[in-house]
Amino acid sequence: MKDKQFIIRTADQLVPVTEEVYREYHKMNRREKYLEERDTLNGKVLYSDMDTVETTGEESIPDLNAKSVEQTVVDTVMKEKLRHYYNLLSHDERKLIDALFFSNGGVGMSEREYAALSGIPRKTISDRKNRILAKLKNLMESKK
Repeated sequence: MKDKQFIIRTADQLVPVTEEVYREYHKMNRREKYLEERDTLNGKVLYSDMDTVETTGEESIPDLNAKSVEQTVVDTVMKEKLRHYYNLLSHDERKLIDALFFSNGGVGMSEREYAALSGIPRKTISDRKNRILAKLKNLMESKK
């Protein structure tokens, strides 16, 4: 038995290997075939099985994090309405909303920061902000 040679076919070549490599190679191949048979038996379909010349099967996987077209349209309409009603606010109201929500590169600033900058008490700023937001909400809801 010592004279027995172990050979594995790779592509178009026959490669001599040790008995240990030969056994592991065929064990791995049998495991892979077993898993494929089990998948077929259980009705599992791989996305790669749906590949065509024009597209891959993976491209048909829906992106659950992407917004739907309908949601994008609703968001756009709401932004336009909000922009319209924002423009109806007084200069001082817009100035406060801009500072709290849109300054600092779109991050906004805290009520405390705006209070220190403007000299207006933080509680007054908070009350004004809440009143302005309620006004915008009422305008948005009443004009549907």
